[in-house]
Amino acid sequence: MRVLLLVVGMLLVTATPASAHAGGLTPQNHLSRVVGIEPPLPGVSARMVNHGTQLEVRNDGSSAVVVADHVVGAGEVWRYRDERTTAEVWEVPLGSSVVRGRVDTVPGPNPLWWLLVTSAIAVGGWFLGRSKALLAGGVVVVTVAHVLHAVGSTLAVTGGSFVPLMVGASGVGLVCWPLAGVAVGAAVRRKPAAAFVAAVVGAMLVVAGIPDFDSFRFSQLPFAGPADVDRLLVALTLGGGLGLAAGGFAFMRKEMAR
Repeated sequence: MRVLLLVVGMLLVTATPASAHAGGLTPQNHLSRVVGIEPPLPGVSARMVNHGTQLEVRNDGSSAVVVADHVVGAGEVWRYRDERTTAEVWEVPLGSSVVRGRVDTVPGPNPLWWLLVTSAIAVGGWFLGRSKALLAGGVVVVTVAHVLHAVGSTLAVTGGSFVPLMVGASGVGLVCWPLAGVAVGAAVRRKPAAAFVAAVVGAMLVVAGIPDFDSFRFSQLPFAGPADVDRLLVALTLGGGLGLAAGGFAFMRKEMAR
């Protein structure tokens, strides 16, 4: 027990939070998008990818096209950053045509609502401290929420390798996900350390979720799914993590008082 305490304590102190989303993409209230290509080029398409930070030109035609002094050959795809795409209404020359686009701005939600949801989840998580079985169930739910958030963030990135991006989006999760399995296994075997490990997993998930607070106040989130689904996953990670930490240590105090 003392060895486990030392190990997880060191991990918790030395762990650093993950990037809020994979690929360094960040929540925002504006999003650049392509309106169209005028006049159209046969087999050539353009779109904004990676949360509106890059222009992607796909050439499925038979002739090469030039964009930003770069030749995109037949069958090629090219992605790059172009400062012109940050204007409210923008144009980028593409061969003999022009890619037209605009930046849409949508106000973000009221973060107070999501903070209340997070607080309610934290209170519910604290009540899980009544038994090891409830704590184990809470560990599973909160850990799965963080995994889904990391996966959704990774899938929102275009043109990158999944595994490195997933690792970057996971951060502390790479440590606490295996520990979640330890917590569940300890609870199944009725081990005294179950509550402690559950509490540490909860605390580490809070650390992992701290950078995601911005998801509560911006409208456009780099997530492969509805923004409110991502916000709920963040609320589960933060609120559930707090509840597990409090409930786990409350269970330990109760056991020690017997």
